[in-house]
Amino acid sequence: MAKTMLNQTMSRPILYSYAQEQIAKTPSKWLGEKKKAINEFLATIPKIKEIVTDKISNLTPQEDLDVLSKYDMTEQESCFWFTDTDNKDSSSSARQDKQSIYANFACDGYNRHYNYGSSKREVGNLSTEDLIAIYYEDMVANGIDVVKYKYVEDNGKDYNGKTMGTYHQEVRQIKDKINAYQQKFFNDNDLAMSFTVPRSQSSCHQRARIITSEQLSVFDDYLDKMERVHLKWHKHYEEMKEKFKAYAELIRSSKNLEAVEEVWSEASNVRSKITGTGTALALSSISQSVIQQDMAERKLADTTIGIVVTPTESAWGSA
Repeated sequence: MAKTMLNQTMSRPILYSYAQEQIAKTPSKWLGEKKKAINEFLATIPKIKEIVTDKISNLTPQEDLDVLSKYDMTEQESCFWFTDTDNKDSSSSARQDKQSIYANFACDGYNRHYNYGSSKREVGNLSTEDLIAIYYEDMVANGIDVVKYKYVEDNGKDYNGKTMGTYHQEVRQIKDKINAYQQKFFNDNDLAMSFTVPRSQSSCHQRARIITSEQLSVFDDYLDKMERVHLKWHKHYEEMKEKFKAYAELIRSSKNLEAVEEVWSEASNVRSKITGTGTALALSSISQSVIQQDMAERKLADTTIGIVVTPTESAWGSA
């Protein structure tokens, strides 16, 4: 029977992406802790929305806004600079102060119109790294090569050792797909907030909105919880990256799909997508062992999920 040959441009990338998707499914202490941290982070959002809505909606009486709108003297605003002091200084040092925070609900990109310097005290829009930490499993399940993006960002090379910069077209395309999850974050949490305010010659990040220390602490909690997500994500990513190295060696060294399937039987699930030719190298026994152990852990997890329960009790608890 003819072998299904592999190539670098089509078939191997399919396998690299599928490996990322499968590794992300492997049971992990850090994955569980990351999911818990994400839920705690998301739980801070409703209170932030409540504070912003209450603060901005009550800045100007509605009757005044009605009059101003007749003369085209109002505008829609989705970004806000909040501070818990009476200092309305718009200098960079004031904007970077820990008593201030920037809230952007326009879904137009993290730090796009405003820069708090190294403090990065922004809520609403998420950075590329934030999005990866929250949505990594969903991204790789949709075929986004997040590991290649991370490799290039961290090392200036992809996982095959090819020198690439973050401005390489392929890497930029991956980043664009990652950043598209900003819209998902906004949709999932109903964050596309906009308010009618008096028209001003100053941009939103030059007008300080005064809040209390207690209200600012809610924004701080959002940032603290996001940092916790990152701590758990980095632990999980380092764990997955070590496993991915074994899969990448297998894919890179195999001339045909059959050689991959001999070690990694799950690869047959993407057989229908794969075509092409390639060249063979040698696979180390260490990589083979890592892959087989990783598959075994997924199979064990699947078996554990399929627990038999009594008619009066479900796997999710009592009816």
